[in-house]
Amino acid sequence: MNKLFVITIITVIIAVCLIFIIKKIFYLNYCDRVLKFGANLACGLNESTNSFIKSARNIKLINNTLEAELKTKNGNWKYNKIKLHDLLLDKDLENDNGIFKYRINSKEEDDRISSKMFPMYTGKTIPSVSISECVMLSIDIPKYNNEREKTLQILNNYKLPPIHIHFGYTNKTSRLSKYYDFLLNKKQRNELTLGMLEIFENFVKKSKAQNEWLLYFEDDVRPINVNNDLTKLYNIPYDAELIRPYIGKNEYCNIKNISYNISYNGGLNHAFYISVSGCIKVLNYTKKYGWKYICDIDLYRIAKYSSMNPTGLDGWSLHSVNGNNDITEKLEENEKINMYHMSNCIFNQTSNPCV
Repeated sequence: MNKLFVITIITVIIAVCLIFIIKKIFYLNYCDRVLKFGANLACGLNESTNSFIKSARNIKLINNTLEAELKTKNGNWKYNKIKLHDLLLDKDLENDNGIFKYRINSKEEDDRISSKMFPMYTGKTIPSVSISECVMLSIDIPKYNNEREKTLQILNNYKLPPIHIHFGYTNKTSRLSKYYDFLLNKKQRNELTLGMLEIFENFVKKSKAQNEWLLYFEDDVRPINVNNDLTKLYNIPYDAELIRPYIGKNEYCNIKNISYNISYNGGLNHAFYISVSGCIKVLNYTKKYGWKYICDIDLYRIAKYSSMNPTGLDGWSLHSVNGNNDITEKLEENEKINMYHMSNCIFNQTSNPCV
């Protein structure tokens, strides 16, 4: 009798535990579905046609900020955080191997949205600025020596400020840079970052005023779509500190007639114009916060108008910052760079063409 009683008690306990576990699982699944539905509804998405909802968990939507863990192809979960932009609320939001990505269906649609995200500057301008110098980042090894010589021969066809070569680092020598200790991820490709920061520091030291300008480029740069005088910029925004010359239309232009658009996010650093004040802000950012991402990614996240929403310059996702632009929001306003891009693309490169 005692043995039967004990078995009965154990059976009852197991049954109660199983019921509790089943209820818990059901409740959690129900809550997860409710959260997914709420986020889905706010985004204007339909669960049956979007992979994001089907492969996400821990979804939160607070003050137009969407957070979730998305499942990757190898079964891991990756944390994502984005701002929902008004221009994208009716666009499909997908899970692209663990990263939120908007599906834009045509180039025309991409151009239309981008023109509103990066509006043309219409404020006060500076009639002209002279470029103090050009600095080319290269590496003193045979592969890059050959490429650099080809580039210099092509640049001889253009009127440019004095060109100086800054020899940077390979993966094996990068730890020799004074900026190596400011890298937050030393396992990624950092050679370009270190060389760029050293160029900025040298330019600041030799310049006499905050509004002097540097033309920075890599050793495979190619001028395109422009007349041969590249010694000045014209009618630039009054507060400009960095100008990107590789985003606009792939059409011939007169540099005097170029217009400028507000710019932020994206990548590519094969050529850009930067002022002394812009260089100082980049260097101060590096020393205060550390450089987090590969190559030039941080540079375009410290732009004044950068935000946590993906743009066309990012391929409509935040892949370059691993799903979460955690740089912009921590900056003070006076730490951000006033960044613009030209209406026409005037610099390309051979290794990673932008047009």
